[in-house]
Amino acid sequence: MKKQKGILNLVHSKKALTAYVIVGLIYSVISVVAPSISGDLVNSVIYGEGDIKFYLILLVMTYLFLLVLSVLDQHALMSFKIKEKKAMRNKLFSSFLKKKGQNSEQVAAFSSFVNNDMPCVVEDYYAGAVDIIKCICIILCVAVKLLDVHWLLAFVIVGSSILITAIPNTMRKYVGKVRGKYGAAMEDYNGAQHSLLSGANTVKVTGFDKRARDIIQEKNEAIVSEEKKLNKSQLRVVGVAGGMQILKRVLILAVGVYLIYIDAIKVGGLLVAVQLAEVLAMPAEMLAYMQNARNQAKPLVEKYDKLTSVEDDLGQTKLQDIQNISVEHLSYEINDVKIIKDFSYTFEKGKKYMLTGPSGCGKSTFLSLLEKLQEGTYGGSVRINDVSLNDVSSASLYEKIGVAFQEPYLFGFSLKENIIMGRDVSDSDYAAVMKKLNLDYLLDRFANNELNTEMVSRLSGGEKQRIALARAMVGKPQVYMLDEITSSLDEQNAREIEEILLAEGATILYVCHKIIPELKDRYEEVAFA
Repeated sequence: MKKQKGILNLVHSKKALTAYVIVGLIYSVISVVAPSISGDLVNSVIYGEGDIKFYLILLVMTYLFLLVLSVLDQHALMSFKIKEKKAMRNKLFSSFLKKKGQNSEQVAAFSSFVNNDMPCVVEDYYAGAVDIIKCICIILCVAVKLLDVHWLLAFVIVGSSILITAIPNTMRKYVGKVRGKYGAAMEDYNGAQHSLLSGANTVKVTGFDKRARDIIQEKNEAIVSEEKKLNKSQLRVVGVAGGMQILKRVLILAVGVYLIYIDAIKVGGLLVAVQLAEVLAMPAEMLAYMQNARNQAKPLVEKYDKLTSVEDDLGQTKLQDIQNISVEHLSYEINDVKIIKDFSYTFEKGKKYMLTGPSGCGKSTFLSLLEKLQEGTYGGSVRINDVSLNDVSSASLYEKIGVAFQEPYLFGFSLKENIIMGRDVSDSDYAAVMKKLNLDYLLDRFANNELNTEMVSRLSGGEKQRIALARAMVGKPQVYMLDEITSSLDEQNAREIEEILLAEGATILYVCHKIIPELKDRYEEVAFA
């Protein structure tokens, strides 16, 4: 079983957390000191023990200080939560971006975690841990002071408070399991909803809408069922803790009256005990809820750890010029299905290669392997300039290759940003590529407007493919890795695009089904069985 990481190893905003802990502990101590001073004030009034004026001024100053501390405590809490959630969002995005082979359902589940579950990690697990420490600090301080008043009152008040906090622990495993099932049901619902809404047009034209609503209803019912179980477990905690609070008050009253009757304590001592019991009431009650919430959040912490755990790129070798790509006895399978079987070939600098073969023979997968984007491991050898692909720096590789995927994706940025993608590309080079690919008319159509869903939907498949190709070309790559980049173009435009590519001095690896006979002889054909 994997050991749970400590909170200090998980949290990002350590300074903010430390500030929250320090302010919280000081606040906890002072909250116990104030009732003690009030007891001394009462005894000075009734029994003439001490200077009344001194105790009165001290009590006022203490409560004013306590007010300031309470504000600082909340400020420290809010500051920590804001900083930590920001850091976690950045970490989650960065880590998920590095993962390979993520589909739309996994993206939807990831978004659900960021929006719904991640805040619970910060509030219930991280901040909750500090709140638990504060509660324990108050309990200990109260216990020490109550022993000074009378051991029997200390036993009754502290003992019942500890019992209140201990009982919910008996439900820890069950509540954690229920929370995990509820989170899984939410993920299942979000994944199904995202999938169906993404294909809404297909749902409509195939008459699948009734079945789609039934599927969502089933997923929704599963959420309701798990949420009811979660609520029941929380109600049990509330009921048990509330009952114990009532029992504690009855015992304090009975013991306090008895001790006054036998002259074991004075009125001021009883007042201190009653106030400390009230001071202790909230931490003791909240401790049960916080422990419960933190236990429920544990599966979310484990999920966060899993989402942010990615295999580091071990490649350290930086590429200069790509002279050749050598593949020997390459094999690849996923879920026990063989995709590539014993493939060998050497691709030489400057040559044009057409990758052919029946659908499903592994052409696109092969390109993904070369691009270090395919999940899993492969058998055989893939080398660039006699350096194993695994030893090549990914950043260095991406500087040398230009990639255009089978299904071009456009982001909600400006057209220029979609093509340049943050790289150092001059305006003249950008304009030249747009003109070369007959896309310069889009410069007037979109200008610097961000592309929204409606704008993207108006683009034809051919326009999207040419934009994806422009994205690859502006980087001036040494090797193009292209997957069906003319499949949505008519024959004339497809011919023009291929002729532009063939005129490039770079090496080209081109997966193509729609072969133009007149241009076929200008490629080295590489067949996949």
